[in-house]
Amino acid sequence: MWKRLKSNFDAGIEKIKWFSSLLSERLKIEFSIVKLLQDRGKKEKDRAEKMRFIGERVFELRNHQDKNIFKDKEILETISELERIDAEIEDIKKKASEMSKIEG
Repeated sequence: MWKRLKSNFDAGIEKIKWFSSLLSERLKIEFSIVKLLQDRGKKEKDRAEKMRFIGERVFELRNHQDKNIFKDKEILETISELERIDAEIEDIKKKASEMSKIEG
């Protein structure tokens, strides 16, 4: 009887260890996803700030007849930064999507 009790107890401990390791790995994945989503939020704020800058710059240039907004150095630099930020946001979305598909 003691032998059977000990084997059942050992089996129960193994199940608890397995469950705790599974839970631990899943929590690591979830925390990584949350961190990625937080990074995406920061990038989206930066993107919105760049868009606002472009709008303000276009508004400043509205009275300059000789100024083409697509030839303005500041606007072109900001547009290239926006393209880089958009690529980073897409990369973050792909990583988060891949991580959320992982099963423990």
